[in-house]
Amino acid sequence: MAGISVVAAIAIIWIGSWFAHRLVRDGHPGALAYKPADMPPPVDLASIQRGWPDSLEEPAERGRLVAYLHDPARQASAVKPAAATAPAAPVDLGALLLKADANAGKAKAAVCMTCHDLTQGGPNRIGPNLWGVIGRGVGSHPGFSYSPAMAAQHGNWTYDRIFIFLASPARVVPGTKMGFPGFSRPEDRAAVIKYLVTLGNNPPPLPPPS
Repeated sequence: MAGISVVAAIAIIWIGSWFAHRLVRDGHPGALAYKPADMPPPVDLASIQRGWPDSLEEPAERGRLVAYLHDPARQASAVKPAAATAPAAPVDLGALLLKADANAGKAKAAVCMTCHDLTQGGPNRIGPNLWGVIGRGVGSHPGFSYSPAMAAQHGNWTYDRIFIFLASPARVVPGTKMGFPGFSRPEDRAAVIKYLVTLGNNPPPLPPPS
């Protein structure tokens, strides 16, 4: 009986080893899955990566990755160089404000009314009241709780400063509570500023065109 038990144990070990060999292939994990002539066409590696790690459970997908990584020339051909861009021309704010339409700015400033009151003597809301904001000290409106980042700012809201700020508030003043992404077009910012000029009793004079 002891001899039979030993034989049975050896058979079980051999069968388990055979199944393990079938499930896990031998060979170097970096071996190419394709001959160079059989390589698939260039692919967008970023789009393939969106399926990882689940897709890497497939042997074919692992093979594609290994083959891709072992062919630097093919990697380079799949990446398109970025187009050269000319440096942005300086903005003539005075000229933009001269051409800007306050009525168009009022329409665009409607998004501001989600968080700000624009009336004279109006309340603070999520953001401070914006009546007379041009020329006013930054972070100075009475009764509003500014973020530490905005409270630490110095100086006044000049035309240039508002123009830059409205492009991307969070980038210009990191830590501001203002979640508005900004107006990317200079013409839109100029129109909003031209409308803000009408929301005050003694706004500073517009900057002259350069």
